[in-house]
Amino acid sequence: MGKVFRKFKRPGAIVVKVLITGGTGFIGKKLANLLKDKHEVHILDKNPDPESTQTFKTFYFDMSEKHLFDSLDKDYDIVFHLAAQSGGYYSLINPQDDCDWNCKATVNLVEFCLGIKPRKVVFTSSMAVYGNASGVTEESPTNPLSYYGVSKLASENYIKLLKEHSDVTYSIYRLFATYGSDQDLSNLHQGIVSIYLSYAIKDREIPITGRMDRVRCLVHVNDVCSALEMAMNDSQTDNNTYNLLNEEVCTPKIIVNTIAKSMGENIKIIENEGYLGDQTFITGDNTKLKSTGWSPSLNLAQGISEFYSNIEGNNG
Repeated sequence: MGKVFRKFKRPGAIVVKVLITGGTGFIGKKLANLLKDKHEVHILDKNPDPESTQTFKTFYFDMSEKHLFDSLDKDYDIVFHLAAQSGGYYSLINPQDDCDWNCKATVNLVEFCLGIKPRKVVFTSSMAVYGNASGVTEESPTNPLSYYGVSKLASENYIKLLKEHSDVTYSIYRLFATYGSDQDLSNLHQGIVSIYLSYAIKDREIPITGRMDRVRCLVHVNDVCSALEMAMNDSQTDNNTYNLLNEEVCTPKIIVNTIAKSMGENIKIIENEGYLGDQTFITGDNTKLKSTGWSPSLNLAQGISEFYSNIEGNNG
């Protein structure tokens, strides 16, 4: 028998009760604001955020501490698991935190969900599970180069056990490099577009870490959120894993030139050595996800324009 959803006070409207882990982070906050007018949204994060506290019911704790899950409500329909140590570079510096905040946190969430039995769990994995590869499909071999990639791949397998052990449906999205408005410009170790934009705005020059000929596929945060929202009610996505990306292939030079054009500035490039564990090339195929009806709405030029315009608007 299907889950009975709660209802809004206005006649005929159906509200789904949603928990978003990592709800004060870049993607989580965007998703929460997208869903808040249609659904009851709760947020779990280890980083308190005053704005989120005013808008949503919030829980703030480290998910690697299992006993703290007792404070959560027990009747969620949909759980979005976005919380993570979210960068390959930091995982190499501190693999213990990466393991705690990715693997251990996911195990604890899975146990929590086995107890409350939500209708669905939606998990954001990463392109990092593939390592260096071109044109990857969801069936391509996984060969992570960083602890982060390893922990994301392990988390996928933990999430899949929900279906095996308790018939809880899941969707897994392997996110490629995500960017867009409200991304943290102060974090210079995560997010290729936000890092480049941060340097460009400050100094009109961008240090490039790693090879100039490396390639990436990116995806705008708005397109990520539209795919995540779709998973709530589209049965096509049940118990499936998807690459989530725009197939437009980008190099550092292409990204820098697009930023320069958006800013109307000349940007100088400074080449620096890369680091062990960095993906030097990763491109993917999004055919499987597009077969559900989803498609990216913003190309690189449009996405960077949105990002930069938002920065300028906030600074104005």
